[in-house]
Amino acid sequence: MSHRKFSDRRGQRWEVRVTSRSEWRFEPLRGNPGTPHRVRPPLYTGDDPFELSEQELQAILGAATPEARTDRGTPGASPSPFLDDLADDG
Repeated sequence: MSHRKFSDRRGQRWEVRVTSRSEWRFEPLRGNPGTPHRVRPPLYTGDDPFELSEQELQAILGAATPEARTDRGTPGASPSPFLDDLADDG
């Protein structure tokens, strides 16, 4: 599948990846604290983000909803319930 890198209006770098005909994923690149976004691409693009200008990609990203974050990044949350059991054995 295709992918393309671009900068948003604030200068943050993103990569847009075609995940299917009906979905693109915008992923933040290194140094960008943003959250990934999933969007439905405009019908006129087909499945090629290279057919869009950087301004069009910025507009699509600006209108997109960020993906929900998981609790993996929550301070104090154990990545696995089994690790809590191991800590009690010591």
